[in-house]
Amino acid sequence: MFDQSFARLQSRVNDASQEATLTRDFDEVAQRHGVRIRLVSPDDTTLYDIDRVSLRPWYESIKDPFYGIEGPPNPRTFDRELELSLPQRSEVLDARQFLERRSACQLSRDGRLVGCSAASVLEDGRLLYVQAYADRLFRSLSDDRGPLTAMLSVALLFAIVAAMWLGWRVVAPLEFLRNEVVSRTEGIVSTEPIPIHRNDEIGDLAKAFNQLLEALDNRNKSNEIFAADLAHELKNPVAALRAAAEAMQSDRPIEGTRRKRLQRVLSESSQHMDTAISRFLDLARAEAGLIHANREPIALGELVHAIADSVRADDRFDTLTLTVAGDPVSITAAPERLESALRNLIGNAASYASSRVDITLMYTSDTAIVTVSDDGPGIPSDELDRIFDRYFSKREGGTGLGLALTRAIVEAHGGTICATNDNGATFEMRLPR
Repeated sequence: MFDQSFARLQSRVNDASQEATLTRDFDEVAQRHGVRIRLVSPDDTTLYDIDRVSLRPWYESIKDPFYGIEGPPNPRTFDRELELSLPQRSEVLDARQFLERRSACQLSRDGRLVGCSAASVLEDGRLLYVQAYADRLFRSLSDDRGPLTAMLSVALLFAIVAAMWLGWRVVAPLEFLRNEVVSRTEGIVSTEPIPIHRNDEIGDLAKAFNQLLEALDNRNKSNEIFAADLAHELKNPVAALRAAAEAMQSDRPIEGTRRKRLQRVLSESSQHMDTAISRFLDLARAEAGLIHANREPIALGELVHAIADSVRADDRFDTLTLTVAGDPVSITAAPERLESALRNLIGNAASYASSRVDITLMYTSDTAIVTVSDDGPGIPSDELDRIFDRYFSKREGGTGLGLALTRAIVEAHGGTICATNDNGATFEMRLPR
């Protein structure tokens, strides 16, 4: 018994046998039907044998990987595996007995190949024996091609619909977002927000772009203010230098008091410009995050003690008591920048203190804390929010950039700084360890 899926193979063998009986063009029939045809005499001598079964077209090799390491079944070995010789096979015996065509099908020993044969007796008593083979694996697939085609069609339709949905849902919004971002870089760079019409992941991405555009807009505004502040700071010394240059162009001799006055103007104005430019450059680098600054481990206590010693050595603070207390702590920072921030903070406290400045070092598992307190007049409550702004200074001769630079350096290190009033001014600087 064999699978019903091979009925067409048996029909093909019968058709080839009938056609070969009528036409006697065995080679053409074998070629067209892909069968093996043998003509046997009444005494069982093979008169004619043509095999067109084992000739495989090139595209048949595509199926070979599906058979595994054993490879595809070999039709040439099928006939040799049969237990009975050709004259003893049931279809041959029945055809010779009843003088009519008889066919039969059976499996190979490994069960991977089925062979069908048809035997018929010609008028002169010769036997016409036709055979064909098919492998069960791909014959089953061929028989199931209708359901497989239907399933493939449904899957293909689903894939097309899914692709269209993804294009509408994902690709189109991303393309819109890309065009919006690119349009802001063409011509005059714009920081105008991107319109958001969605509440999904694409909308979140657009919000992130808007946050970036807002940060860029704030940076642009900060740069504009920075440039305006620098121009304002340089305006007076430049005017003084111009006036001195014009005075030197006059016919009056530059002698005595006039010479000393011009020298003083030139010296003070140039020094003021140099200080302002240096401070602005330091502030710009700090506000940019000290990107190129080298960071290394620092013993914060040693640095604070060194700055405190330099303040004590200043003649302006010879009556001032300056104490440093707390536990030693190490952090990773840009040494020169951190020293500048601490020097500004301690120097500012010394300038306002009446008699003493107290510096305390503390730390937690991930934070170093430096507290600088003085016993001066303190900071008015309405000025606490402005104390770190540029050019905000109540001290005679102050530039208003020291505390702004200190805050920028601290924030560039990922820290925070704040000011409070507690019997004087207290500044607390927090730095990540």
